[in-house]
Amino acid sequence: MALGALVPMETVTEYADRKTELEGKIGSLETERNSLLGDITALKERVSTLELEKAVNMLEGEVQTEKAVLEEKAAKFSEETFEVESQGSEGVQVN
Repeated sequence: MALGALVPMETVTEYADRKTELEGKIGSLETERNSLLGDITALKERVSTLELEKAVNMLEGEVQTEKAVLEEKAAKFSEETFEVESQGSEGVQVN
């Protein structure tokens, strides 16, 4: 028995057309997947950069706060030292 006798030619053409259609869809999906993978890589880089910027801003804030506290302590210490020196020189009489 010949193969053509078992499967009508129209069915073979339909299968060939369907195969071509599916191969085209696969190609489109692979292209889209590659594009999405590229987008994912870019988004990961963006998130990483944003996280680093957030960390930098937090550290800068901490440093500025610590600097302000230390400057205030230094100013108070300088005032106290000046007051002690002023009180000490008041007791000294110059003849």
